[in-house]
Amino acid sequence: MPFLRNPTTAPAADGPTGSLVADGKALVGDFVRYGGRRLGAALALMLAGGILEGVGLALLVPIFSLLAPQTGGRWRAMIVDTLSSVGLVTRLEQLAAVLLAFCLLVGVRAAVLSARDRLVSDLSLGFVDHRRLMVVTDLAHARWSSLARLRHARIAHILSSEITRLAFACSVLLQMMTASIMLVTQAILMILLSPVVAVLMIGFALLGLVVLVPLSRRAADVGRSTARFAFRIAGETAHFLGGLKIAVAHDMADAFVAQIGEEGTQLRAQLTLQQRFQSRVAIVSASIASLAGAMMIFGAVLFDIPTVTLLAALVVLVRMSGPVRSLQQSVQQLFGVMPAFTALHDLKVDLGPPVAITSGAGAQSVRHGTIRFDRITFRYPDASAAVFTGLDLAIGAGELVGLSGPSGTGKTSFVDLLTGLLEPSEGRIMIGDAVLGPATLASWRRRLAYVAQDSYLINDSIRRNLTWGSDVRPDPDLWQALAQAGAADMVGAMPQGLDTPMDDRGTRLSGGERQRIALARALLRDPQLLILDEATNAIDIATEQAVIANVRRALPEATILIIAHREETLRACDRVIMLETTQTTIS
Repeated sequence: MPFLRNPTTAPAADGPTGSLVADGKALVGDFVRYGGRRLGAALALMLAGGILEGVGLALLVPIFSLLAPQTGGRWRAMIVDTLSSVGLVTRLEQLAAVLLAFCLLVGVRAAVLSARDRLVSDLSLGFVDHRRLMVVTDLAHARWSSLARLRHARIAHILSSEITRLAFACSVLLQMMTASIMLVTQAILMILLSPVVAVLMIGFALLGLVVLVPLSRRAADVGRSTARFAFRIAGETAHFLGGLKIAVAHDMADAFVAQIGEEGTQLRAQLTLQQRFQSRVAIVSASIASLAGAMMIFGAVLFDIPTVTLLAALVVLVRMSGPVRSLQQSVQQLFGVMPAFTALHDLKVDLGPPVAITSGAGAQSVRHGTIRFDRITFRYPDASAAVFTGLDLAIGAGELVGLSGPSGTGKTSFVDLLTGLLEPSEGRIMIGDAVLGPATLASWRRRLAYVAQDSYLINDSIRRNLTWGSDVRPDPDLWQALAQAGAADMVGAMPQGLDTPMDDRGTRLSGGERQRIALARALLRDPQLLILDEATNAIDIATEQAVIANVRRALPEATILIIAHREETLRACDRVIMLETTQTTIS
């Protein structure tokens, strides 16, 4: 039966895609669903702040009327009559009362805005953590065939840079909500003060929209280009770090530096272009605002609007310039960072539906028994050639089996099928009398341990590395596992023993030392199936033989599968499955 080299699959598109408007709606929808009642409370505080702002500005009318009686007109008469009716007769008493009310209102508004800002910050940060956890969850539960096609640089960029940009997008979105509510309340106040002035203001607002919308769209295009350049720099940086050792050894470090420098120059050009658009919008906004103020004064003279009303309207106009500028900048900024949300959406699409794993009442337990590949055919998605065709073999419970063969003959695919990371295209895998599938996958994975050639260690103590992914165990059990893996003397010689930190995921340890710690961790899982994927190739042969013997004594009933190329390693096995490009040999 043929065993063909694993086909390579084209990576998914890395750049952000999709409609800006559709993605914007999706972001708002996600944010609203996450915020729920807390978002409602934040909006209520925004509205309260806007109302208090409007009332505070409205109090300027009686203040101006009392300060300049000759300009008060009907406003002064109404205010004096109202205050006199409550016993405030003199001008000084009336002015003191109005100023006191203004100060109290400012204090209450400050307290409301403080509560609003705290809630808004909590919503923004919480939403970003929520979205980051969603991405990690999607990655953790994705089909391995989909996940393996993605570039690591893309995932790292999304979980770092793009998530940070999403946090900024949330802040901008909340700023837009705040500015919109402030503008609405201030516009209502303007209408109450003078309908004529309000009409002029609305006219200039519409003029601003006509002028600024094309600039905002262009800013969105620049934002997308900036996102693409930022991703390319992230990819080049990852490439640089991964190949730095070889580059330095080959005297090619300068070429790496030059490449990243070129990408940085292009990114800087995009950021400069983005800043230029913001400057243009600021100039246009300032010009429209100054023209609006001039027309308001001209209209006040033309329509004989009282001076007190004009002064109050001008103050409101000045106050409105802040929310208008904030809203205008926020729209541009939101367009600029919208590709970050698009990138998260595209990643979810590329990952596809999660792995189907049954839990609860429908889940089935797997009993220790013979592992059988029953007429297995497997091919990768979108690949015409199969890796395995009609594979039929069995591994008995308690066997120590070797798996070997030239590169590309399917060793990794074999292991990925055995662990449930990949699903057969045809046929079935039996564990004892149970079929490996959604109902049995969770139980099976709890009963196996996998140790890879490049041993994974977390940035924590040796103790936490040993118990990572399993129940907390007492120290004697940890030392016993270390002894069985040939690592007890090494850890015992460390100043802090089990509490020695593994900084940088144990890169200060040798490859063999990392492998032995990972092997000890696997032994602590007490697995029914132990897979050693070139997991002892960094250990000298004599030590490896002793470790394999220790492992077999520690797990006398477990099935052990060793993927290896060294003949000395394979000789320790009960039998060897040899994968070849044209046939399988089982000895």
